[in-house]
Amino acid sequence: MDTLGQIERDSTSKAAELLFNSKHAITLTGAGISTESGIPDFRGDNGIWKKYPIETFGAMESFLKDPSKFWKMAEEIAPTLFSAEPNQGHYALAALEKMRIIKAIITQNVDGLHQKAGAVIVYEIHGNINRFTCLGCRASYKKQQVLDKLKSEKKNPPSCDYCGAPLKPSVVLFGENLPNFEKYMSIDLAKKSDVMLIAGSSLTVSPVCDLPLYTLNENGKLIIVNDEPTYLDERAEVVINNKTGIILPLIVEEIKKIRVEHET
Repeated sequence: MDTLGQIERDSTSKAAELLFNSKHAITLTGAGISTESGIPDFRGDNGIWKKYPIETFGAMESFLKDPSKFWKMAEEIAPTLFSAEPNQGHYALAALEKMRIIKAIITQNVDGLHQKAGAVIVYEIHGNINRFTCLGCRASYKKQQVLDKLKSEKKNPPSCDYCGAPLKPSVVLFGENLPNFEKYMSIDLAKKSDVMLIAGSSLTVSPVCDLPLYTLNENGKLIIVNDEPTYLDERAEVVINNKTGIILPLIVEEIKKIRVEHET
């Protein structure tokens, strides 16, 4: 922890104490936890939506009108998403789950890196880039099947083998509803949570940005680890403006120390 200032060291210790003493801690993650794996965020100064405006490339309405525009963007960003590996932040959360400190991870990310790091209870509230669905007959395709189609057919957008309708990755586009199961499970978990660890989320995307409010309304506490300020910083017990890949592993180590102290 030598690279951290005293305030950050104290905040990391406090976060570890809160999580260790919690009964039903959960985690909410956003793009910030995956940028350290080389995945660009969507809303930053160099984010994906700067180059590819949402209205044209990221909205469900535009996809239905002309899916080829979305797939043009996908051609550029998909290789990075598919080749990305978990970073220390992902592994730290998987460790906290294994230690039974956190009960679930709710993520806004579609990259599958939490599962790749070993986490099991993950609710992907914005979907997953590794699954694809036909907009016509609802046939389901795996990532490799779609990659093979793109390579062999050289057709953009790829279409369904059964009905010919365009394929869409199982990610939530703007103007599209969140998947019901993940949405309602996330709300339920947030209400039950006595501590919510928010990692790498700017809390600007609705309705996910409202999840911490359910925790606060039930007298739960927030720990926010994010590069930049969020609208809930003033209501959080702990705020650490630093990289999740730096802070989360330190929280794990602090919790291990606390456990040893309690066992001796």
